[in-house]
Amino acid sequence: MSPTELPSRFEPGPLEARWQRFWDERKLFHAPDRPDPPVFSLVLPPPNVTGVLTIGHMFGDTVMDVLVRWHRMRGEPTLFLPGVDHAGLSTQVEVRKRLQKQGIQLEQLPREEIVRRVEEWKRDHESRIRDQLRAGGFSLDLDRYRYTMDPGYRRATRKAFVQLYREGLIYRGERLVNWDPKLETAVSDLEVIRKEETTRLLYVRYPWADGTPGGIVVATVRPETIFGDVAVAVHPGDARHAGAVGRKLRLPLTDREVPVIADDLVDPAFGNGALKVTPGHDPLDAQIGRRHPELGPAPSLLDRTGHLAGDPVPAPYRGLDVPTARERAREELREQGLLEREEQYVHSVGRSERTDAVIEPILSTQWFVRMPELAPPAIAAVRSGEIRLHPARWELTFFRWMEALEDWCISRQVVWGHPIPVLYCGRCRSEIVEEEPPSACPTCGSTELTADPDVLDTWFSSWMWPFAAMGWPEPTAELERYFPTSVLVTGRDIMFFWVARMMMASYHFRGTRPFSDVYFTGMIRDEIGRKISKHLGNTPDTIALIEEWGCDALRFALLFPNPTDQDGAFKGSNLEGGRNFLTKVWNVTRLLLSQLPDGSGPAAPVPLPPGAPREDRWILARYRRTLLEVDRALADFELTPAAGALREFLWHDVADRYVEIAKEALAGRRGEIAARRSRAVLHFVVERTLRLLHPMVPHVTEELWHALPHAGESLALAAWPRLDEVLEDASAEAEMEPVLETIRILRALRSANNVPVAVIPEAWVRPASGAIAAVLGEERATIVRQGRIAGLTVIDATARPPEGTLTAVAPVGEVFLARPPETERSDWEALLKEREKLDGLLRKTRDRLADPGFRERAPPAVVKEAEAKAAELADRLQRIDEHLEASKGPTGAG
Repeated sequence: MSPTELPSRFEPGPLEARWQRFWDERKLFHAPDRPDPPVFSLVLPPPNVTGVLTIGHMFGDTVMDVLVRWHRMRGEPTLFLPGVDHAGLSTQVEVRKRLQKQGIQLEQLPREEIVRRVEEWKRDHESRIRDQLRAGGFSLDLDRYRYTMDPGYRRATRKAFVQLYREGLIYRGERLVNWDPKLETAVSDLEVIRKEETTRLLYVRYPWADGTPGGIVVATVRPETIFGDVAVAVHPGDARHAGAVGRKLRLPLTDREVPVIADDLVDPAFGNGALKVTPGHDPLDAQIGRRHPELGPAPSLLDRTGHLAGDPVPAPYRGLDVPTARERAREELREQGLLEREEQYVHSVGRSERTDAVIEPILSTQWFVRMPELAPPAIAAVRSGEIRLHPARWELTFFRWMEALEDWCISRQVVWGHPIPVLYCGRCRSEIVEEEPPSACPTCGSTELTADPDVLDTWFSSWMWPFAAMGWPEPTAELERYFPTSVLVTGRDIMFFWVARMMMASYHFRGTRPFSDVYFTGMIRDEIGRKISKHLGNTPDTIALIEEWGCDALRFALLFPNPTDQDGAFKGSNLEGGRNFLTKVWNVTRLLLSQLPDGSGPAAPVPLPPGAPREDRWILARYRRTLLEVDRALADFELTPAAGALREFLWHDVADRYVEIAKEALAGRRGEIAARRSRAVLHFVVERTLRLLHPMVPHVTEELWHALPHAGESLALAAWPRLDEVLEDASAEAEMEPVLETIRILRALRSANNVPVAVIPEAWVRPASGAIAAVLGEERATIVRQGRIAGLTVIDATARPPEGTLTAVAPVGEVFLARPPETERSDWEALLKEREKLDGLLRKTRDRLADPGFRERAPPAVVKEAEAKAAELADRLQRIDEHLEASKGPTGAG
């Protein structure tokens, strides 16, 4: 196709929408049904259907899309499978808020009406999420879109539950859970937000039961749970309480007695070193209770709404909410002389992400999965490298968590979600667990069957996502060809809640890993360092950002300059930098178009003849090195270095250096052959760089690629550049570096000394070697033109430039620029400052080399690099000293 004219101004909005329609209409991202291996597959972590995509979603999805587009361009059949999560509890909470605004209480509606209202919410928000995914430019296979409550997924969830139940890995029992008293349901750890809050720390004396004076002073922030104490625990190594172990204490505010026990879980540094053990309302206490079965069952003190209830609670306290009961207990302890003292205390309080209610650890009868039994295959997979974590530093955290697993509470006391597939027989009390619920009890034939009222935790359906989204338990083509998937990209905050569980589910239900690699992105933070989240209300509107800056600018800002595997602040300057870079790409392509004659064909490799201009050889060598770096970085999940390498190459090597140096040839002033060669080189380099940039910024590169002569339907399907298209030419880079450095130095000397633009001075260079001298001599014309000098004289070690020159010392050698008289003193002072700086660097380097520990610990390559740096610094200092000695300083310089 012939080249087309581009507008002078880069306007992302219209072109991004146009290319999104183009890709969708042609179904360019539909993965083949039965591809030949190797394939690349990836499932989109399903966003909750509760609202809009956050900047965190945009970040993770951009990282995934870069990998997907890269593999697709490499010719691999590629599946990027999308979907949304029904998000049981959080969706019901959002619907509850909507109904409250209408004056309707969700809890007063029939179950069927609640489900209808939630489905209505889902339809409204799901379309918004799909629009946002499209606006992000993500190359998703929308024909394979899944929903975690669609019929196939419902069957998968039921099958998983039933299988685990029959294997004895799911059971119903009483354990400590996180309880939201406002929603009246158990919640996951991920739905608990820890906050630092100030409260009273009370020092309460527990008297000796035998009437002996004294007792043990216990520090607590929860006096209202004294009624559930079963013991007071001390550390076995704490000499203060060594004689107390085995004795009995009278429990304050009650007529009960409790023993003093020893347990090494007690922190002797907290309070007085004594811990009230309340197993029914504290995770640590529950652990101590399990280690001391002689203490008996744990009393429970709270009802579903967070009010004190039950036999252990004295009548005056029953029905009180926690804050009221806490204050009453405090006053009563004071009246009885048992409150020794109190102090302000800052501690971590768990609050519900959904309601902000204080989470109460309570004993509750729930459904649980025996996770320790499922963990070994996942642990072994990460240890052996069958599943690789990136960055590898997260492996230790993974192992620590996996080796201390507890059973997983999977039941929730809400309406919206996958119903627990359990029926209870009213006659024989059987527990009936079947994939398809029977109409009569299989044990006694009774039809008096009652369904379990609870639903499954959202994570129970999500932990099967990689294979259930591909159709499990049916034997689908997707499962056969695209599973296991290639990589999972997600945040480290759900390493345990989702990533580890997916590993366990896949090994258990499929007998294989769910993915070969896991890439943990960093956390996006705001400009004051807080994690960006919907809970804090500090997440920017991604659609508004796209409308203002463009999708590609946002994508690039998420990839560069903050490393994608580290936490970093999302700033407006990142967006501005992304847009400026894309403007540079746009302008370079427009320049190329202006150079291409009518009838030009698609870009092709340029075989350079012997004696070709050094700048042509150099830019092709730099392109080859950039391609190597991008391929290596993407293979290692280092997206920021890949983006940085492309930005450096296109902006500085192509636009700032090559285009400027080759202007004479491009303009035809070196003859038609040179003009055709330079145009072909520029065409090849720019077109191939658009291909390399495409996975990161797909819209603008598609637009520019179509504006150039091209072959093919879309850049998204174009072949990834091959290394063998350009011959290796290491000497071209080495030879060109002194030329570029000399130009940089001349420009810096002019700028630092305010040499007027109209002044075109002479320059001299004393090269550091004969080879550099030869190259500078051959490239004299380029240096003169780019350095804005009248002429360049290469001098040897014995020659001296005229007096009164501006001077710089660098690896290339000494560079001298004729200067106006008023700059003489400032140049002398600048040289002295440079000498002081180099001397300090040399001392630090030599001190490092003199340290035996450095030489023992550092790799040989690092030691060698430090030795080379010291030699270079010493050489540069010597040349400065020689120059200062020869010039004797400016007139009147003391």
